[in-house]
Amino acid sequence: MSPLENFRMAFESLLGNKLRSFLALLGIVIGVFAVTAMVSLGQMATAGITQDLEAIAGRSIFVQPNFNEGQDFTSAPIREEDLVALQTLPVQVIPQLFTSLQYESRPGERRSLQLQGTPGDLPRLDPTTRVARGRYFTEAEARGGLAVAVLSDRAARELFPGREAVGQVARLYYPGGSRLELTVVGVLEPPSGIFGGLGSSAVVFAPIPLVWNTAPNLRRGEYAFVVLSLKKGADARQVTQQVRRIFESRYGKGKYQVQSTESFQDTLRSVTLILQALLGAIAGLSLLVGGIGIMNIMLVSVTERTREIGLRKALGATSAQVRQQFLIEAVVLTLVGGVLGVVLAASLLFLVTATVPFFKVYILSPLTVLLALAVSALVGLFFGVWPAARAAALDPIEALRYE
Repeated sequence: MSPLENFRMAFESLLGNKLRSFLALLGIVIGVFAVTAMVSLGQMATAGITQDLEAIAGRSIFVQPNFNEGQDFTSAPIREEDLVALQTLPVQVIPQLFTSLQYESRPGERRSLQLQGTPGDLPRLDPTTRVARGRYFTEAEARGGLAVAVLSDRAARELFPGREAVGQVARLYYPGGSRLELTVVGVLEPPSGIFGGLGSSAVVFAPIPLVWNTAPNLRRGEYAFVVLSLKKGADARQVTQQVRRIFESRYGKGKYQVQSTESFQDTLRSVTLILQALLGAIAGLSLLVGGIGIMNIMLVSVTERTREIGLRKALGATSAQVRQQFLIEAVVLTLVGGVLGVVLAASLLFLVTATVPFFKVYILSPLTVLLALAVSALVGLFFGVWPAARAAALDPIEALRYE
């Protein structure tokens, strides 16, 4: 008997016992569905996190004092000569300053916000900075230290509730009491995605020379933080190593911390891969349960078809042919369950992508589908061996006498 004939008989046997076949393959359907959905959701989550991280930080390298080693902005500032050395790399160098300010939320009551000094025309240097209304202050305004400012979305809402902030004058106060008045020329877009909370604080962006001239605790020529926006085609790992060598050659090891967004992405990928493996292993337990169900059904099938097996062997069927028939039935049963599980998983992933904003990309890789179907076939093969061997070992005379 040819394998094609065995496949035909396998389908006839399954269709002849629809309810039993459905209950048997239900465990396989659930197992393949769970494994496929968990692996694909993990890949979709990784893609979503990567997109959100790139949206808020782009392809960047960050240099700051190594706080883990006890350094701070005073003991480990970034100086002008450091910026000159960094200019030789394929990056846009964006130095920044930080200090605290206060504003009057109501007469006699003051609240804090952050003043951040940046170069002019920041959206050109850093594409992740997007202006929602108005404009960013220019390079000429920044070099001249003009009293202009751009507000984060939250700062605009807090300083000018219910009013348009662009064109207004923000009256701010340093902790020591001196007042700083800035003309608002623009408001930034609010950050989006799961990292939106990282940029949702109230921040006033002003020219670096202005901050140096007015802030009592900052020294001219020193910066607190540097963002290096990678140019197109630049290798993040190679540039990160070069930046690290520049600062280590100047100040020794451990004084400054150099990190790239790609290192954050690598860490996130490692975490999501571990979660995928754990969830996939847990979901795979249902495949084990489904396989046991398949074995049970096949043993029942062998018992019910004992006379049929005896008749086939009496007519010349070999033990190998009988074994092959029952193995094919088990594999067909699990493959049908695998296909149904993949279809259900694909439907769920489509629904999740359409309804959950975080999952922006639909991912169901062919490798995942092939792996799910291969595993389901192997489950059928593994758990079908014992029933098939039992059927092949039946004595034809005893089988024909079986009632």
